[in-house]
This record gives sequence, structure tokens and C-alpha cells, in this order.
Amino acid sequence: MLKESYLANMKNLPEEAVKIRVSRPSVLGPSKGLLLDYKQGKVIWQEFERRFRKEILNKPSAMTRLGYISALADKKDVYLICYEKEYPCHRFILIDIIQELNDITKKSKSQII
Repeated sequence: MLKESYLANMKNLPEEAVKIRVSRPSVLGPSKGLLLDYKQGKVIWQEFERRFRKEILNKPSAMTRLGYISALADKKDVYLICYEKEYPCHRFILIDIIQELNDITKKSKSQII
């Protein structure tokens, strides 16, 4: 199952769970420019989300990693870990993207059958 948490809470997560850091400089982290724009108040969360989705969806290495995480989460508890304690954080967007991709895959498979 796909879950989320933050760095300061890692010691409280189940030992057997898979913990994946998605903070910078991870391939699943926002670009430095986008993160700075958000942290400096140049963009609001909705604009951050739009731009972050575009970054991730256009980065083959990120999409491959999301596929790996999705497959792993079918077998184990997988936590996406970042610095922020609560929403908003890009890890929530990553979880949404993975779920959206899973929905598309399930729909495609059902159309084949």
C-alpha cells in the first residue's frame, strides 16, 4: 500500500516498510527553480502543482521510478518521505500521479479483455 510520511517521523514507521525519500535531489523532487519559486512566494500551491506535474510527467526517469514504486506498493507498504510534516508537499502530488496512472492502466487492461 502506498503511504506518506516525513523525515522526522521515519523512526516511527514500521521497520519492514519500504521508505523512499522523494526530497531533492531525488529524481522525484521538484526542480530547484520550482521549489525556490514556491518557497519565495512567487507561485501559489496550485501553480506549483501544475508545474511539478509537468516536470514529472515529462521526465522518463521519474516515470520509470513511479512505475517501480507502484508495483512495489502492490506487495508492501511503501512510504514516500519528504521534509514537510503535512500537506502541502509534493509527495502528495506524487501519490496522486501514481494513483492516476494505476487507474489508467486498469482501464486499459479492462478494455483489452
